[in-house]
Amino acid sequence: MPMKLVSLNTWGGKYFKPLTDFIKQNQDADIFCFQEVYSTNSEIKQYKNILRANMLEELIKILSNYQYFYSKEISGFDSDPNPVHFNLTVGKAIFIKNGFNIQNKGDLILYGNIEEKELKKDFSNLAVTLQYINVVINNKIYTICNIHGTSFPGSKLDTELRLNYSKRIVDFLKDKDGIKILTGDFNLLPQTKSIKIFEEEMRNLIKEFKIKKTRSNISPFFGKPDFQKFADYTFVSKDIKVKSFQVPDVKISDHLPMILKFE
Repeated sequence: MPMKLVSLNTWGGKYFKPLTDFIKQNQDADIFCFQEVYSTNSEIKQYKNILRANMLEELIKILSNYQYFYSKEISGFDSDPNPVHFNLTVGKAIFIKNGFNIQNKGDLILYGNIEEKELKKDFSNLAVTLQYINVVINNKIYTICNIHGTSFPGSKLDTELRLNYSKRIVDFLKDKDGIKILTGDFNLLPQTKSIKIFEEEMRNLIKEFKIKKTRSNISPFFGKPDFQKFADYTFVSKDIKVKSFQVPDVKISDHLPMILKFE
């Protein structure tokens, strides 16, 4: 049976019911990589009737037969970003079905400080980390990486910061044995040098499978001149056997899910 991995920026759970319905329908997935996941230990479930403050806790309930790893990027701010009066964090989460042998897990801090107390309005000082796990699948080592790249500047074009941490990620993966999968919301356009850095070492499945877009029609920018079709990518090492790769056009977030099946 092929393995299935789903990557998705949840948009803070703003389209909560369609989003959770999609996740429930895809519980045959072995691995989920989520970005923009809020979490709270308070009683607050929704904030400003939009943001799902307890998105991580809801995912844990739905995916009860998975082990999960959560990586905080910032705490104490909502998505505007404004300071909040209750416990609230945002970060990334990897869910992998119970039974897999996780040999290692961690976060590579690429930029900023996850304990930052003053978040700028343009998110320019939001921490960027690479979340990863090393897992044994059929006696082979896999490194699964989950990324949410900086959204500043909003042009999604190259900056010194983006170029530098793209190189750091590639160097990090070069030191890992076995098969590698790097997925998530990179906040980059396809023509950037930052993306080409990954393409030099790995297969870009967005390009290989001629995906038309990774941003959805419910994005606030859809239909406007500054609408950007791409932000999300899945890269795999050249030794992986890809069975299929799809980006279904579903209205569950301002991003579209990426679904990878591999041997």
